[in-house]
Amino acid sequence: MVMEWSTESAPPAQRFDQWREACREHVYALTPKRHTRGPFKGAITRRQLGSLDVTDIVCEGHLVQRRDQDIGERPSDTYYVYLQQRGRAWFEQQGQRCVAEPGDIVIADPNIAFSTGTDGTFDFRLWRIERASLRASLAPHSGELTMRRIGREQANRALITSWLDALLHHHAGLSSTSLELACGTLCSLVGQALNTTIGLPEPARLARRRALLQRVMRQVELRSSDMELTPERVAREFGLSLRTLHQLFELSEHSFHEFLTHTRLAHAHALLCAPSTQHIGTAEIGFAAGFRETSTFYRRFRQRYGDTPGAMRKGIATMAPHEKPVFP
Repeated sequence: MVMEWSTESAPPAQRFDQWREACREHVYALTPKRHTRGPFKGAITRRQLGSLDVTDIVCEGHLVQRRDQDIGERPSDTYYVYLQQRGRAWFEQQGQRCVAEPGDIVIADPNIAFSTGTDGTFDFRLWRIERASLRASLAPHSGELTMRRIGREQANRALITSWLDALLHHHAGLSSTSLELACGTLCSLVGQALNTTIGLPEPARLARRRALLQRVMRQVELRSSDMELTPERVAREFGLSLRTLHQLFELSEHSFHEFLTHTRLAHAHALLCAPSTQHIGTAEIGFAAGFRETSTFYRRFRQRYGDTPGAMRKGIATMAPHEKPVFP
């Protein structure tokens, strides 16, 4: 489910007041303050992914406080993972101050008063995790979860962001059980980033391996058309041994070579179907998708889709307009 709200739907003179109410409804009970006059612009997009809540916010800069009074009125049953998308934002909580640059993560407890602001535009993604779920990944008696910045220079940041991106991209195809397992992995990764994980090494190692596999798979998808993409090359770029790379893929349904082949076939299929590439021959389509040999491309394509590339293209060409695939 996706909820979208924008100040464009409000009269200009009432936009900031309605923004305050929208934040209270869709984010947290907050006290926004603005010193400038004139119409205010802001937009909120909110999605529910199982037990996770993800909210994108883009708005003009202003001061935001979550005061003790706000917490008392509406305490939260979540922790938050804040991902800075563009620009810079600062945070203050319990005497600590940090600045988030694009790509940085801030993890904190909204039931501890804080303030935040920016010199430009707020542009961030806020993931809210159920307190009970994340608390299970934290060390016993770890106390309050005060603000922690996980910067771009830290390895944990890349693992968390790649896992978050994968969740957002693939959640629609996940069963409720798989989605909750993915949420559990996220909690484990966040717990490790906070250096407060329970002393259970196997779950922690498994979470890191899953997240690293997701990063590797994403890179393979982005570079599948490169004919020189080999497991040796990928392993070297990620600082892994070849054996470790293949062990990572044991966590998935496919080996490295199977995943690469399936990705290339999907790319070739999309090119064959797209109106903009109808002038390109089927052999060239195979090369563009990353296949070195035309015979290999044709054989693999038929195994995957039950028809040759040329026959599939002809079949699409003879479809009635309402039957054809729709492309952006």
